[in-house]
Amino acid sequence: MPETPSIPPEPPFSAPNPASEAPKEPAPVLDVHPPPHAASTWRDFFIHIATIVIGLLIAVGLEQTVESLHHRHQLRELREGVISDARIYLHDADQLRLLNSQLIEDLSSRIEQVREAMSRRQPLGPPAYRPEISTNTIRLGNFSAAKSSGLVQLLSQNEINTLGDAEVAVVKSEVLKEHAQEAMRKRFAFEQRFQRSYPAGPFDFSAASPAQLNEYLGLLLEERVRRDEFLGFLHLMHGGAEAFIQGERDLYKLRQAEEASAAHSPH
Repeated sequence: MPETPSIPPEPPFSAPNPASEAPKEPAPVLDVHPPPHAASTWRDFFIHIATIVIGLLIAVGLEQTVESLHHRHQLRELREGVISDARIYLHDADQLRLLNSQLIEDLSSRIEQVREAMSRRQPLGPPAYRPEISTNTIRLGNFSAAKSSGLVQLLSQNEINTLGDAEVAVVKSEVLKEHAQEAMRKRFAFEQRFQRSYPAGPFDFSAASPAQLNEYLGLLLEERVRRDEFLGFLHLMHGGAEAFIQGERDLYKLRQAEEASAAHSPH
């Protein structure tokens, strides 16, 4: 009978020997070296204190230098952004000046036509207004962003004062613009009473009564007054923006430049 082969017994389970594991790299720690010897005299003590103080002063000075360079960079970018605002401000104000000048001319021509028709008791012809040019809302985008972020405090007080004054001018210009547009909407609504089909149909004022013509004249005059007010303020804005771009930051002198611009601008 063949012998059954013997099976060697399994070795008993044992926990791994910590000494046999691969050594782990120690976590990096700040290696602080104590002074080579304790201060034994007052002279050594003061030298040690002075070394610490000088090291701290150097660290603080380096931090302040880096912060100062960073602030200078921010200030340079902020001033470049403000000049960009002023150029856009000037362009948009000039576009609005051109638009309102054209509309005032067209309204004046129409006023004369209505007066002529009323005085001679003749039929009034259709209105003829030039196409409106494209305009944008005046704004100070970079300055507004600087105010929101707190970077505006990097500017000088004169710069903050002049830019704040420009912001007030933007708000006032929007109010005057809305008054002019409201007058225009009323005039449009009246003219559409005599339009055969909207929006491109011909106008026929031949059946307009004297009372209707007088009402029409009043609407035309109202819009011209509103647009003339708006145009006059845009002349002020033009002068101030030009002076700012040229480097003026004194608020009193900027206002003088605004007044000079308005005085030399026909409207």
